[in-house]
Amino acid sequence: MALRTETTYEYYFRNADIYYCAEHDCLRVADDHEDSVLLNGITEENIDEFIEFYNKYVKKVPELKVVEDAS
Repeated sequence: MALRTETTYEYYFRNADIYYCAEHDCLRVADDHEDSVLLNGITEENIDEFIEFYNKYVKKVPELKVVEDAS
């Protein structure tokens, strides 16, 4: 089944766990280590881009910066 631009599936997770497999280019979202949704064709670059834009536009708290002690 191919997704069309107007296709949307919505799932509710009580306790979501997210896993990425670089070897298979897939992202798995599991509900409390049980039922899961597997998304194939997601590359590491897709994950990096998601993280970059998530940190830039979505997170409400800026990332903490580690300050090294100069002494």
